Amino acid sequence: MGIIRALEAKLRVDDWNAHQRIGQAVRVLLDDGSFRKSKTRGEAWVASGQPLVQVEGISGGYSLYRVVADWKEGG
Repeated sequence: MGIIRALEAKLRVDDWNAHQRIGQAVRVLLDDGSFRKSKTRGEAWVASGQPLVQVEGISGGYSLYRVVADWKEGG
């Protein structure tokens, strides 16, 4: 993993945590291309160079590249 990629992941996590709260309504892009409404279950973190966040209904961490805050629902 490159230094730039690691820094980008950390910056994405820091920005997410600074602007989103636990319980934030989000839309999650699933593998089949559809979106699922959910809520975050904790703060974001970096693992194996990937920015992750826990969301309701999905076990483990989910990539912040596939999660967007849903401003229409409590954002």
